[in-house]
Amino acid sequence: MVDYIRLAIGAIFNLIVWTMLVLNMFVLTCIIKGRLHVKKDNSVYALAAFNIGCDVCQLLLHVCYIGPAVISGRWFFEGQDSLGVTIIGTCFLGLWFLGSLVQILFATNRLAVICFPRSTFFSMRRVIKSIALCCCIAVVMVVYAQLVSPCCRITPDPRYFGYSYLLVPNESNLSYYVDLLIDVIVSVYGGISYIAVSVLSIDQIEMRTTFSPFPLYVYVLKMEARSDRERKREMRCLVQFLLMFLTYTFVWITFFSYPAIGIKAPEAYVITPIMLVFNCGINAIIYLVMNNEVRRAARLLMGKDNSIKPLSSFAQSILSNHTNQPTSVTGPASSSH
Repeated sequence: MVDYIRLAIGAIFNLIVWTMLVLNMFVLTCIIKGRLHVKKDNSVYALAAFNIGCDVCQLLLHVCYIGPAVISGRWFFEGQDSLGVTIIGTCFLGLWFLGSLVQILFATNRLAVICFPRSTFFSMRRVIKSIALCCCIAVVMVVYAQLVSPCCRITPDPRYFGYSYLLVPNESNLSYYVDLLIDVIVSVYGGISYIAVSVLSIDQIEMRTTFSPFPLYVYVLKMEARSDRERKREMRCLVQFLLMFLTYTFVWITFFSYPAIGIKAPEAYVITPIMLVFNCGINAIIYLVMNNEVRRAARLLMGKDNSIKPLSSFAQSILSNHTNQPTSVTGPASSSH
């Protein structure tokens, strides 16, 4: 009997996956063709290019296996404990761990560039070393979680339209707590960095506001001396930070909370892979919409006139990483999972 609900959900999910994959590959091509990733005075592009590359790998995994498995509702190998599913689950979790570590790099970059603009911490050499270190740590983490730990590894699970743990009889799921702890640490670190950025940014411009747990909101809403154009720039930057931070956090919250609260309908679990895929594409979307250099490279790539009116971008200056002085560009970087 044909499950039309599964077919509809699977079709929508696969459409989202393909859309995000095309966007990521297009933006990555723009960065490479425009040679933005080799700019020594703005190493954040190298970090962004690596992050988008990881997202492309994650999306390819969903295009080739997880998406079709969601539509069919069956294993393409011999079951959840088969070698093929184990390999795919290991690749999936490894890319998630790597994306989590890159989230920490992005949060640190925002904190350093905004609050300490004269710092040379994020030089190109250090960014490359940080990326290499993240890759090594991610490999160690995924080998332990998926292959060494007695229980339990994460695998794609078409029964739940996404992913689940392969439970081992008479074994406590210690991986559940380890994975949860890692995700919580990444989100807490990102949240603290974000709040610190907003507090120190307000202090730098000598803006006094009433106490708020989200001072940048107050700053944006209560700013009086700044023009409407500058207000919009602040809001674009705020939206960028919120989207990248919230999508990543929302993915792991749904993954861990849905089984904990006892949701029975398997269709409800599709929200986790949808948000994960969206998290993989949010960085590319933001770059394509908000970054003038990427937009200019996109126009050149499509053979259009490259005359773009220069727009002064507060988000651009925030994500710029000049090594000797703060950048002011007239005319933004990230997730995962």
